[in-house]
Amino acid sequence: MLIRLLFLTFSTALLSQEMPQTKTARLGYAGIPILGYVSGFGMGFGAAGALYRKQEGFNPYRYELDAQTYFSLGGFQSHRLRFDSIDVGGLPLRLRPVVGFIANLSQSFCGLGMNANCDSPHQDFPNFYLHRYLEGYAGLEGRWRLQPLPHKIEFIASWRGSYYRIGSLSDSGPYPDSLYGNTFGYHASDGDGFASVLEVGLMVDNRDFEPDPKQGYWVEATVREASRYWGSSWNYVGGNLSFRGYWPLMPNKRLTLAAQVLLDAMLGESPLQEIVRAGGSGRYFNTFGGQEIGRGLREQYFPGRLKAYKQLELRYEFVDFSLWDWKFNLSATSFADFGVVAWSIHTLNQEPFKPAIGFGGGLRLLWDRAVMLRFDVGMSPIENYAPKFYLVIGNAF
Repeated sequence: MLIRLLFLTFSTALLSQEMPQTKTARLGYAGIPILGYVSGFGMGFGAAGALYRKQEGFNPYRYELDAQTYFSLGGFQSHRLRFDSIDVGGLPLRLRPVVGFIANLSQSFCGLGMNANCDSPHQDFPNFYLHRYLEGYAGLEGRWRLQPLPHKIEFIASWRGSYYRIGSLSDSGPYPDSLYGNTFGYHASDGDGFASVLEVGLMVDNRDFEPDPKQGYWVEATVREASRYWGSSWNYVGGNLSFRGYWPLMPNKRLTLAAQVLLDAMLGESPLQEIVRAGGSGRYFNTFGGQEIGRGLREQYFPGRLKAYKQLELRYEFVDFSLWDWKFNLSATSFADFGVVAWSIHTLNQEPFKPAIGFGGGLRLLWDRAVMLRFDVGMSPIENYAPKFYLVIGNAF
């Protein structure tokens, strides 16, 4: 198993503070420490948290700044800082800038599309199914509200820039004798460069509560393009269609069935780390496999330009409580993630149709009706049911 995280956490309530404000506005923050083990890198440590301002008339907050940082003693790093502001300057405008950095020396690469397979042992080449890369990224997403709730409609426009370097901080190129090197070549320039991506689309949102919806729907359609005309090292186009639905199964809405369907396609030249990324608003994760889509499989186990995913979650809120002036809601969740990919439209007839599945369960802690902390444990028959552990800010969908 590529990553096995054993998180040691203490009561998040001990980290909370509230700064006295008016009755209609207040500032607060939520945070949790992370201590874990990453296979091949040893112990690691980090933290995740958010600073937010709640204000009457704004749901779920007026401003939020969330951050997460993680260091491994073996060299793995993942850091992100993101800001979210609603009704900027009194306009129906929401802005979400983000910056981040990833140093991944143990990223899995099992092959192309549904032909990917990491089962065959390669004891003479311990890095055979691994590749290494650095990524620094920044982005800005804007949403212009065309119609308020109910059935809120927003126009979305965003830019993301990601600089990729194959190798480590001290050494360039893929691991020698690795599957990645055999597939893409051993020259660092084959994967090095800057992806500059523009994306536009429409969103229709009728969720009853954005951080933890119990009822409603969310639909999004976007198109994106990377082009040398705005600084990209590669040229490609892509499209995304996503649907989320939430159905309460009890009158008090404590039991909810949640579902997501995501379709994504791209055409053109692009590095692997762009191919595994799905389009759409606020998506900074890789698929299929990992903490967002494909839980239970190692990250980006099945890479492909054509993606079809479905996720189901059964969420039960079993207790809510207050500490000081804070309110907490604790929920249990069971989930299943399904996925089918193809490396490209030209390889559809050469790849098997074998949907991948990951499943598991976890806990959700809604902090002050503003920030969701998610802890999931997933497994998959493809990974011989070896558990994968995830601690993330925000619901998967």
